[in-house]
Amino acid sequence: MSAAAIAAALLASTAADSYQALKAMEGSWIATTAHRTQTVDNRCVRTGLFLACEQAIGGKPAFLVVFLPREASARRLVFHTLTLTSAGDRPGAWRELVIEGDRWTYSALEKPRRGERRMRTVDTYSGPDHMHVEVQASANGEEWTPVASESLDRAP
Repeated sequence: MSAAAIAAALLASTAADSYQALKAMEGSWIATTAHRTQTVDNRCVRTGLFLACEQAIGGKPAFLVVFLPREASARRLVFHTLTLTSAGDRPGAWRELVIEGDRWTYSALEKPRRGERRMRTVDTYSGPDHMHVEVQASANGEEWTPVASESLDRAP
């Protein structure tokens, strides 16, 4: 089944379960950049309205990401997200995740201050076992430049 077909099937199920698409990130992954390879384990549980995913990196708990559904249609899903660190740092602002097919875009909900650079993260899935993650920056919110990237493959 192609990535587009998988994404279409996931989005078609949004009427019954808007959380279905988030299950794509569940499990163990091998993350590879030009400088390192490490394991990323995502364990998610729905707690009612919220979905919470604990992420361990290299076997150590690192983040808890909370997802709150905001919009569901046949073409797109929108969630608000909040990330907590295992160090107990103060959480940042709520962010937005927009899922459109095999492309997931995480960005700030708030508009940046004048002259401040915007950042976003774009995850592109190629089937259920591979994703490419790219952090992008923009001065105007229209033209985006990659600043970091990694590839993730589902661990065997």
